[in-house]
Parts: sequence; C-alpha cells; structure tokens
Amino acid sequence: MKRFPMRTTPVVVLLSLMLYGASGCTVAPDANTNSAANGNAAAPANANLNANANLSATGGGAHAAEVTTKEKQLWDMLKNKDHEGFGKMMSSDSVYVSTDGVYDKAATVNGVKEFAPTEVTLSDWKTVTLDEDAVVVTYTVDAKGTSGGQPLPPGAMRASTAWVKRGAEWVAVYHQDCPVEKAQASSTPAAETSKPAGGAAANNANTPASAEKHAEMVASDDPVAIEKHMWEALRRKDWDAFAQHLAPEQLEVEPGGVSDRAGTLASVRGFDFSKTTTSDHKATKLDDDATLVTYLVRETTPDGKPSEHRASTIWVKRDGKWLAFFHHGTPVVKMASK
Repeated sequence: MKRFPMRTTPVVVLLSLMLYGASGCTVAPDANTNSAANGNAAAPANANLNANANLSATGGGAHAAEVTTKEKQLWDMLKNKDHEGFGKMMSSDSVYVSTDGVYDKAATVNGVKEFAPTEVTLSDWKTVTLDEDAVVVTYTVDAKGTSGGQPLPPGAMRASTAWVKRGAEWVAVYHQDCPVEKAQASSTPAAETSKPAGGAAANNANTPASAEKHAEMVASDDPVAIEKHMWEALRRKDWDAFAQHLAPEQLEVEPGGVSDRAGTLASVRGFDFSKTTTSDHKATKLDDDATLVTYLVRETTPDGKPSEHRASTIWVKRDGKWLAFFHHGTPVVKMASK
C-alpha cells in the first residue's frame, strides 16, 4: 500500500478554514498523522496513479453534466457571498466530512460565511453514477482568497460531493475534502506488494471461521455491518471476500490520488491491516438504494506512530446485494486554539 507524507504547514485544509476562519482557532496538523491515507473498508487507501489513466475525465452517466454544473454553481455562490443560495442547494440532512470533524448543514453554512474566495480553479473532474437519482462528482480545487480575514494557504484540495434528486431538485447530500499530496515512493519491491505476506496470516482466508464470516457479510442487509465485515476481511487477508463487494465502477479518492477498482485491489495486498480499527460509524440514507457510511479509522504506521483518518463509503444496492461504489479518505487534523 502506498503512503503519502503530510505537509507540516500549519493550515492545510481549505474547507476547514471555511468553518473556522473566525472562530479564533487555527488548523494544526495532528503530530501523530504522518499518513494522509490508510486502509479503508470499502476502498482501502490507494494512490495508484497508474490507474488514473483508466478513469474518464467526465463519466458518470446521463446526469454527469448536470451535477457538475451545480457543483460549479455552489462555488460561484461562495465567491458571490450568496450564502442563502448556497444553503438552498444542500439537503436538510447533508453531511460534510473534514479533517477536523463531521458537520451538519447548519454548521457548514455558518462556517462558509467567513470564507471569501477571489479565484477558484476546478479541474480533474470525474463522476460515478450510483443510480438514476444519485451521482457523485469528484474534482481538484485550487482557491485563492481569505478566510476569517487571513490569506488562504497555497495548496490544492481533492473534493467530492454526492448529489441526489429529491422531488424535482438535485441537492448536495454529502461533501468531503482532503489535501492533495504527492505519492511517496514505496520502500517495498513491487513483487512483494503484489501478494499477501507469507506465513499463517496468508492462509486466514481459507479457514472455516473466515468462510463463516464471509457468509455473514454476503447475507447482511446493513451497509454499516458490511463495512465492518469488509475490514475483517482485510485483517485476515481475505482479498476475494473484499473484492466481491466492490462495484465495477468503484472510485476511491485519497490525498495521494484517485483510483479505480483495479488500483484499489492491487494496493490492499501490500498493507498489514491487522492493527487497524474503526469506530464512530454513522449511516446517512441518500435514497432507497444508496447509503453513506462515515467512520473513523485508527492504525499504527510502519514507524510505530498512531494515525487517524476519516473515511466515507457510499454503498448501493444492486440486484439485492450492497456494493461499495465510492470511497473518500481524509487525514485527521485537530483544531488548536490560538
């Protein structure tokens, strides 16, 4: 699994500034966070940039252009300080996942009032269709301006938004961002990362206990439970069980890059998930056949330090089976008072 070093610049997260620009706080990177992306259940962290060549610049089906236009409108509203219009384009149950927490609509709208972008560049657009009434758009943001009267720090962000059609209108139900980081060269030879580690752990997937857990995962109708089962599959190196719940169109966004299903499956084999834990799971229903699951991931880095990141997976029910269509990971950055 590839890893990405976190910058030590005091403020690295654009939308965290939007939330806290006037709160008397600064964004301080967690001293324990030196990995911007780690394993995650629906699409473990991966910045296999070679996979990017297989990703369409647009994609996303019939509604891709429509939701992309709406995403751009949100940014225009921020530039024009149209906070009321910004709020109207969000659902009442919208969720914003940032480096410092998970926020509801009221907190998000209130936070952006201190954000004053003067120049915004949006690029690298990609979309994935969840169903006929739900689309996720992901892209890169490079903004200039101020927040709370202070200049925005340099550096781009990867941003993702889920748009869902409720009634006659498309509304933003979920948004997440993370800083753009360059991939760190792996110290493990490619030949070693292409297969599970040797020893008893490599054979865990073949045990009766593993088969029983896999059966429980397949039978479950609860996306949160399946998310947890996916983690169990990764811990026991049951790559087949993990792969069976990834949609063919699956897309993953991490600080180090955006990758497809093939890139995700290639990356998990090079990482030891045995000491990784998840907590704080929360489900948000997008529509009858799509559910967002957010949670916190804790792990120990190769140099022995604890690390955390916030993870989100969008699960879609197809032919009676829940599949992971989208995943976004964001490193935890704690807020520190001035």
